[in-house]
Amino acid sequence: MTELTISEVAQQYHLAPSTLRYYERLGLIPDVHQRGNHRVYNEANLEKLNSIVCFKNSGMSMSELQELLSYQETGPDLDKILAVLNEHEVSVSQQLAKLERYHRHITQKVAFYSAIKQAEIKGTPRPDWADYKPNDEL
Repeated sequence: MTELTISEVAQQYHLAPSTLRYYERLGLIPDVHQRGNHRVYNEANLEKLNSIVCFKNSGMSMSELQELLSYQETGPDLDKILAVLNEHEVSVSQQLAKLERYHRHITQKVAFYSAIKQAEIKGTPRPDWADYKPNDEL
């Protein structure tokens, strides 16, 4: 069984140890054991932390995260868990669609400015942005 100190976990997840202790105080990472004066994270703790990091990095608020992790994974709480997750999945899908539009715009800007550079090198007319801009421009 994997066991890591708080310093090792903080380094692995690029989090401050104080953030991990904060998650513990909120009850988001329960049952972290102590070995002497040191916290020791086991596989179950790390699985919970993986979920926390995923949800936080994808835009879930702390209150939503606390709500989600407060539910039991059985019975009537399953519907509550699914409701929170489905709502978050929709939010993440919307974020992805927006990022894809931004990415297309940036890609076209790279192509446009590369074409300007080539035109300057060759002494030809500069390109027109209208020939490069994405159809779904912002």
